[in-house]
Amino acid sequence: MSHRPSFTVGILSLVGLIFFGALSYRLWVAETSSLQESFSNEVARQAASFEREVLLNLEILYTLRTAAEVRPPQSQSDFDQMTASVLERLPAIQAFAWAPWVSADQLASFESRFAEPGSTGWLFENSLLGERQPVSERPWYVPVTFIAPLAANHLAVGFDLASETRRLNALLAARESGKMVATAAIRLVQEPESQRGFLVFSPMYEPGGAGNGEPQFYAFLNGVFRVGQLFEQSIGVSTPGNILFQIVDVTEPQEEVMYSSHQPSEDSWQVDFIDTVALNEVAGRQWVVRATPSKGFIADQRGHLPLIVLVSGIGLVSLMLTNTLITLKRNRELHEAKQQLEAISLTDSLTGLANRRHFDQHLKDEWARARRSKSCLALIMIDIDFFKPYNDEYGHPAGDQCLKQVAQALQGVPKREVDLVARYGGEEFALILPGADDAEQLAEQCRATIEWLRIPHEYSDIGDVITISLGVATVRPGPGTSIEALSEQADSALYEAKEAGRNRTVIAA
Repeated sequence: MSHRPSFTVGILSLVGLIFFGALSYRLWVAETSSLQESFSNEVARQAASFEREVLLNLEILYTLRTAAEVRPPQSQSDFDQMTASVLERLPAIQAFAWAPWVSADQLASFESRFAEPGSTGWLFENSLLGERQPVSERPWYVPVTFIAPLAANHLAVGFDLASETRRLNALLAARESGKMVATAAIRLVQEPESQRGFLVFSPMYEPGGAGNGEPQFYAFLNGVFRVGQLFEQSIGVSTPGNILFQIVDVTEPQEEVMYSSHQPSEDSWQVDFIDTVALNEVAGRQWVVRATPSKGFIADQRGHLPLIVLVSGIGLVSLMLTNTLITLKRNRELHEAKQQLEAISLTDSLTGLANRRHFDQHLKDEWARARRSKSCLALIMIDIDFFKPYNDEYGHPAGDQCLKQVAQALQGVPKREVDLVARYGGEEFALILPGADDAEQLAEQCRATIEWLRIPHEYSDIGDVITISLGVATVRPGPGTSIEALSEQADSALYEAKEAGRNRTVIAA
């Protein structure tokens, strides 16, 4: 019997240690889960930034294609003039190139136009060792004829794009589909071996060139993009150095790493924390952003609570367990409440669009981003024509329904994720269009869309349906410009539209 208290204390101590150890382990698991969630959220944010950077750069190639369709380059100076301003603003673009489709029977006369007198072998391909050599006999060739900037990329002039498998596959896919197609990762002819990049080919067609009304294919306009520079301009400017980021092409069954921010072979990475975010299709290719934190990064993020719990006394078990559960539950409830409040605070309750607060913050963010990338930013201000008489005569419920219909229609006009449609106030709406060069076209599409709704308005002075007036302003942020000036220009243009008779779009001078 004398051993019974000791036995009981021992059993209680053992139970307490087991319980305390289990609690410590559960806290460690919860902390790990929280760290993984936090890390995943950060990776998703960085991946979105990288995707936005890639899409904005590809938009430039689409714009150049439109310009080249109007006036194809006939000389290197023409091509330089077409591309110079873009290359100055976007360092991730290594070059733009013009490469016509040349059949074998046209090759001799084509080479004679561009080769220097007395020279031979203007058109070349690379051997397995990377050496220049004359092209092999093929039914057709795609030589790089013009390239900009020429000084940094002159080694690529005369290179037959069809002589390399990855470029050839993209060339054929682009010609067949008529769409922009990207290559898999390649070593650029004009860059050191360490620099990886990818090319995006945009096929050029001449309307009615075949003589039967069908568009005739004749050349490729292609952009040469540095993967590393795209990373540095987006993820690289804000990510900590102890996270391994990789850009991976998973289009083929055998995935290919296009860029790594660090050496992946080092054993210092926390491989069980790997997080992968799939990007939207990039010119026919499927990429993912893969991130792995270092072991030191995870260790720095961990707290000491599991260790403190583990070495604490058995007498504190119940108290600490209760306190921990209450704290975790309260934190979860507060987090959920915060998320709900944030969503409510950024959304207009009637239309479901972004509200004025969201609009102001988004405009500020996109202004800063446009200033860094030296790209343009467009703002469209919209006002429903004669809405007060509509509200007065049809009643406020009908007015609210009208606002919802207009909001839903405007929301469906922009196609890019970077664009924002907001309710500016009352019957006013606004569109923020980063990097857009077709703001006037979008504005007219908005105007036509609302008119097409055919919402009856017999009290309008300009028609029998609901219409809108729009003011458009576009600016490239820089010295002497401001957000306030952009808003004032759009407001002034909207005022002119209303003064000129409404149901129209006016572009700020």
